[in-house]
Amino acid sequence: MSKKLVIYLPEGFADWEGSFLMPELVQNKKSFVTVSETGNDVLSIGRLKVKPEAALSSISIDEIEGLVLIGSDTWSDSSQNQKVLKLAGDLLKKGTLVAAICGATVAMAREGLLNERNHTSNFLPLLKQLVPAYRGEKNYKNDLAVTDGNLITASGVGALEFTMHLMRALNIYTEEKRQQWFALYKNGVHPPMEFWS
Repeated sequence: MSKKLVIYLPEGFADWEGSFLMPELVQNKKSFVTVSETGNDVLSIGRLKVKPEAALSSISIDEIEGLVLIGSDTWSDSSQNQKVLKLAGDLLKKGTLVAAICGATVAMAREGLLNERNHTSNFLPLLKQLVPAYRGEKNYKNDLAVTDGNLITASGVGALEFTMHLMRALNIYTEEKRQQWFALYKNGVHPPMEFWS
């Protein structure tokens, strides 16, 4: 069975948070699938209507190479996205990659999944306010993206950094090419011509 990266799009997902990642997955022939909880259309925060390829329930845990949780305001609602949060916890225990950005880190904190791992989010005081039971402050890093083993977390303003950490975890490009990619999109530094081949 070939494994694939699962990109979870909640209702009101933040358009930009997966937009750097997905073209790199396509160009590098990395298998991935976009899912929503039900498989129904979701509307992004910028009102982009997207038809995910599958429902979350149609994906077996054993076929998941990694799970990417895209941010949304719905993550702050403890009644939403519960199935994918349980899956994230199960995957972390299995040693499978889980990557969460922006609001998804808030939900991960609420589930206690960040307490014992290095992580980041949008803003520590806000995280503590939104999740009174959060106990991970000692492991909070004031960075745009953080990797700790099979867990990647990122701020909502760190979509490029999030993508960089994911490309590293998925072995996309050499480290030199990843750095060139990052410099191009972050600072407009043009890479050598061989970058494009």
